[in-house]
Amino acid sequence: MIKKFFLTLAALLLLAALAGGGFLYWLIALEPGEEISLDNIRTILGRESPVLYNDGVTPLGVFFADAHRRYIEYREVPDVFVNALVAAEDNRFFSHFGFDIVGISRAAIKNIQAGRIVQGGSTLTQQTAKNLFKREERSFQAKLKELLYALRLEYHYSKEQILEFYVNQFYVSGNGLGLGVAARYYFDKKPEELTLVESAFIAGSVKRPNAYNPFIKKSRAEAAQAEQRAVERMRYVLGKMRELKMISEADFKRARAGSIPFNQGTVGYPLDYVMAMVTDAVSSDRVTTALAAHGIDNIATSGVRIVTTVDRDVQRSSLEALRAHLSYLDVRLRGYEHDEVQAELKQLDYAGDTVVEKGAFLFGTVLSIAGAGEDLGVSVDFGRKRGVGIIDRQGLLELADARVKWQQHRWTEAGDKDVDELLAQIKEYDKVWVRVREIGEDGRMLLDLARFPEVQGAAVVLRQGRILAVAGGAENRFFNRAVYGRRTMGSSYKPFVYTAALQLGWNAADLLSNKREVFVYQNRPYFPRPDHAIEQEQVSMSWAGVKSENLASVWLTAHLCDRLDGSEFNAVAEGLGLTPRVVDGEAEPYRLFRARIRDRYGIVLNRETIRQAAYRKTMQTIETDLIFEGLDNETETIRSLHYGLGYDSFLAEIDRDLEKGIYEDGGEEELRLRRRLLSTTFLSLSNLRNQLAAYLDERQSMPVLSDDFGSPAAVGRSQLFYHRPSDSYSFARSAPGGGETVLLSRQRVQRYLADMDDSQRHAFIGDIRLGNLISVAAFDVVERHLESEFQRLLEHLPYSMEVLEYVDDYRILVGLHYLLSLGEAMGIRSELEPVLSFPLGSNSVTLLETTRVYETMVSGESHFFTEEDGTINESLAIIDRIESEDGAVLFRPQRSSRFLVDPKTSLSLGHILENTIKFGTGRYADRQVKLTDTGDEIIDGMELSVPLLGKTGTANRYTNASFLGYLPGIGDNGNGLTLEDGWSVGVYVGYDDNKPMRRGSTRVTGSLGALPAWTAIVTDIVDQHGYAADLDPVDLSFYGLTIKRPDLGQKNLAIDVEQGGIPSVPLRLVDPLDRYQPAIMTFGSIGAEQGFQVQRIVAPFWSLSVPVQSASDVSAETTSFSGGVDLAAGR
Repeated sequence: MIKKFFLTLAALLLLAALAGGGFLYWLIALEPGEEISLDNIRTILGRESPVLYNDGVTPLGVFFADAHRRYIEYREVPDVFVNALVAAEDNRFFSHFGFDIVGISRAAIKNIQAGRIVQGGSTLTQQTAKNLFKREERSFQAKLKELLYALRLEYHYSKEQILEFYVNQFYVSGNGLGLGVAARYYFDKKPEELTLVESAFIAGSVKRPNAYNPFIKKSRAEAAQAEQRAVERMRYVLGKMRELKMISEADFKRARAGSIPFNQGTVGYPLDYVMAMVTDAVSSDRVTTALAAHGIDNIATSGVRIVTTVDRDVQRSSLEALRAHLSYLDVRLRGYEHDEVQAELKQLDYAGDTVVEKGAFLFGTVLSIAGAGEDLGVSVDFGRKRGVGIIDRQGLLELADARVKWQQHRWTEAGDKDVDELLAQIKEYDKVWVRVREIGEDGRMLLDLARFPEVQGAAVVLRQGRILAVAGGAENRFFNRAVYGRRTMGSSYKPFVYTAALQLGWNAADLLSNKREVFVYQNRPYFPRPDHAIEQEQVSMSWAGVKSENLASVWLTAHLCDRLDGSEFNAVAEGLGLTPRVVDGEAEPYRLFRARIRDRYGIVLNRETIRQAAYRKTMQTIETDLIFEGLDNETETIRSLHYGLGYDSFLAEIDRDLEKGIYEDGGEEELRLRRRLLSTTFLSLSNLRNQLAAYLDERQSMPVLSDDFGSPAAVGRSQLFYHRPSDSYSFARSAPGGGETVLLSRQRVQRYLADMDDSQRHAFIGDIRLGNLISVAAFDVVERHLESEFQRLLEHLPYSMEVLEYVDDYRILVGLHYLLSLGEAMGIRSELEPVLSFPLGSNSVTLLETTRVYETMVSGESHFFTEEDGTINESLAIIDRIESEDGAVLFRPQRSSRFLVDPKTSLSLGHILENTIKFGTGRYADRQVKLTDTGDEIIDGMELSVPLLGKTGTANRYTNASFLGYLPGIGDNGNGLTLEDGWSVGVYVGYDDNKPMRRGSTRVTGSLGALPAWTAIVTDIVDQHGYAADLDPVDLSFYGLTIKRPDLGQKNLAIDVEQGGIPSVPLRLVDPLDRYQPAIMTFGSIGAEQGFQVQRIVAPFWSLSVPVQSASDVSAETTSFSGGVDLAAGR
C-alpha cells in the first residue's frame, strides 16, 4: 500500500514537472509575446523621455532623442571591450543559459561573509531584460518575471545579439546611451579605437556611471574624487581580466600603472540651460536611487515623463529680456559698425533659436531695404521654411539710442538722424540677429534689430526655492552662468550684512558713521571709498541701504557685534565655534584653544594688543567719568578716536609711496587723505601729551621733536598756539584754523605758569587742546581709566574670554564669521572670505545663490534640495516630479526648508529694500512696473505702481552689474500683496573675462546693466500671472496697492532725508498706505517725551528652529534713540 502511494506520488510529481516544463517551454519558445520581438526591442532602444513645463502638459524637450544615440552592431564592438564587460559583469556569460547558478551561489556566499550586499548575481542577460522590460518593483514575483524575460532572450537571440542590445542601452550621462556615445563622450573616440584602459573603464562604469564621471562634477575636488574612483574601478576590471586569462601579466601591469585619459567629446547637440539642468538632476544620486526603488536602473529605456518646475511664460520672458538688454548694452559699449558686426557674425558658431515665435532671436539675411521714416522696411529672410520678417523704424529705435550714447555721451538722446546712421550700417545680403517683436494674425513678423553680444549675463526666477526660470546667457546653451558662474555681486550684499546686524541687536533706525575712515583687521589697513559724493557723515541703517552707502556699510560690518552685551557676544562666538569647545563635558584646554585662535584665525595677543583691548573697554564706560569731570561735551570726539596701534608702519609705507610717486586709484590726493586718517589717534595724542609736558617743564630742554609716532619729524615741531576767537590754547604741529591765532613763546608760557598756584596751573594745562582735538583734562581722564582697565585685563589669561571680548580683531572675526555662517545656512556654497569689504560684494558667488539669499531675507525661510548626504544639488530645484508612462509618481524631490530670519528682521529688511526701489537706485522699476488692464477704468487710470523690493550691485571697476529683488505674491482673497509667496528674481551682466564695462561716459552700473532686464521680467510676471485679475478692485480703490505686512508691533517713522534718513524731529508716524512718504519701518516705542526707544532683538539664525516663537535664545531690549550719532565703543 505504501509502495503504491509513493509510486503514484512520484508519477504525479513527474507529470507536474513535465507539465511545468512544457508550460515554461511554451512561455519561452512558443508564445514569448510581442515584447520579445526584435521590432519591439528596437522600439524600446529608441524610446524617448519627454520633459515638460510645470503644467505637466506643454513639452519643454526630450531626452534620449536620436541625436544622443549611436546604435552600433556587435561586429563594431571591439573584442577588448567585450572581454572587459564580461569580466566586470558576468564572466560566465558565454556558457550559461540566461542565469548563472554558480554565480548566484558565489555571490550569496560572499554577501553572507560580508554581512551586506557586496556582489550581485544578475547575469548580463538578466540586466538586459531588466533594462528593456522594466522591473517595476523589488519583489520575488518581479524577479521571476525578469528571469523569464532573460530565458526568452537566450532562446530567441544569440549571445552576440544580447550583447548588442546591452551595449546600446546602458546609461552614459544624463542624456546619452550606449557604447557609441560613451566612447565619444569620455574619450572623443569611435568604439573601435578604444584602448584596454578605456574599455576597462567604460565596462566598469555601466552600472554607476555618475559615480565615475568627472565631467558632471561641480568642483575640482569632486571631479578628482570621481577620477580616483574611476581608476580604482578600472583596475578592478583589469584584475578580473587577468584572472580570466583575457590579458597577459605584462598587459595588466602596463595598463594598471597608467591613468585614464579622459578627453570629453561632443555628443549630439548642446542642450539649452533648462534641459542641461534637468540632465544634471536625473544624473543625481537622489534620482537614480529613487528610480531604482521602482525597478528602474536605467532611465534611458524607462520612458519616464519628467515634469519640471519651469513656468513656460516666465522662462521665455526671462530669456527674451536678458538677450534684449545684453544686445542694447553691447551697442552702448561697442557700437554697431557694419564691417565689425559682419566679421563677428561670420565667425559665430551658433544658429540661433529654431522656433519662430514672439520673443525668439533669429539669424537672417537682409533681402532688401525700402522706404523711409514711418514707411521704412528692412526685409529679413530666415530660410524657406521660416519665412520673412520686417525690421521697421520702431525696430531700430533701441539700438539707435544705444549707438548714439556710444558715439557721444550717456545723456544724448537719439533722433531721426541717428536712426538713419544706424540704418546705414545695414546692407543687402548682410547677416543680422533680430528679435521677433510681434507676429500678426496674417503671420507677418515685425522685428527688432539686435547685436549678438560679447557682454554676457544671466537671470533666474525662484519661488519657494523652486526654479521657475533660468537663463544662463545669450546663446541659451553651454555654460549656465546663472547656476555656475561665480561673480562679484557688488552692493547687492549690503542687505545681507544688514540682516546679520538686525539679528545681532542693531535696529534699522540706528545711525551709522558714513565718513572716510581706516579699518584695521589683522594688522592690515583698509580704506573703503564711496562711489558717490558723501552727503551726510551719519545715516540711518535704512537710508544706508536706500542710498547704497559704502562707508556706512563697511563701518557696520566692522562693528557688527557692538550691540551685543558680554553674555550675548560670548553666546554668538560659541555658536560659531570660536570659544573653548566642550566635548563630552570636557572643556578644550587653554593651550589648545590659544593655538587654534592664534594659528588658525590670526588673533595674536601681547601687552600692546591687550592695552588696545583695555582702550576699547574704556570707551564703553568713559562717558560717566567725563560727565563727572564736566567734560561730557568731548565724549563724541574721544569715542571716535582710533587707538592707533601699528599705524606708524602704515604711515611709513604711505610716505614711501609718496616719495616714489607710487599712486593707486585716486592718486596723490587719496594717499594724503589716508595719511590724515592715520595721523590722529589716541597714541598720537599720547605722544603730544608727553611733548607738552616737556614743553612746559623749564627744567627740560626740548628734544628734537618727533612726529606722531616717535620717528624724527620731517618738518616743523609741536608748539603752543592761542586762538583769539575761542579764547583757547592748543598744542599741535600747526595752528588751528578759523580766525586769528598767535604762536606763543615757550619761555613766556613757562614764566606765565610760574606765577600761578597749583590749582590755576592744573586748570590752565587741562584746558589746552591736544592736536586741536581734545583737552588735556579729557585725555588724562581717558589715560587713567585706560591704565586701570589694562591692569584688570592683565589679571586674566590673554586668550580667556574675559580678554578676547575686548580685542578688536577677535570681535571683527566673530562678526565676519557670523556672515560666513549665515551665508552657508542660506545656501551659499561658493567660498566666502572673511573680509571687511563683504558688504561691497567682494566675494565671488553665483546668481542662483544670491537670488536664494534674497528670498530668504525677505520671507525668512530658506529652501534647498539636497542629495542623500545633505549636500545641496541646485539641479534638483528644477524637478517637480518624475512619472511613469501611466502617470504614477516615481520621484518628487523633497524640499528642505528652514526659518533663518525672524519675522521682525524680515519685515525691517524688506522695508529697506522697498525704500530702495521707491527712493534709491531701483527707481526705474517703480516707474515701469504698473498694474494695468484690471478691467476697471478708474483703477487703470490710477497707474498704480506694484510694490517691489530690491537692490542694485555694481562690482569694483564695473566688471559686474546686478539687480536682486522680490515681487510680492497676491494675498488671500486678492487683498493686497504678501511677502510669503512671492517671486525672487536675480539678474547680472558682465564680460566673462571680467573686463570693465566702460566706454566714454558710460559706466555700466547695476541700475543700467541689470535693472532694465529685471524690470522686464517682473512686468511680464505681473501681466502673465493674473495680478490685475486676482487683486480685489474694492481693496485697490480704498487702499491702493500695498504690501500687507503682519502686525508685529512695528512703527513706521517719518524720516528726514536731508539728514541721512534719521527719524524726524519731532517724531511722527506715517500711515503705511502712504507709500511715498519716506519712512523707516522698525520696532520700538515712543517714550513720554516723544523720544523713540528702539527695540534691540538678538536672534542669531541658529536660534530660529520652527516655530520661530519658541526660540529660547531670542532676547530683546530697548535703547533710547537720542537723535544724535552713537558710534558705539572705541576701536
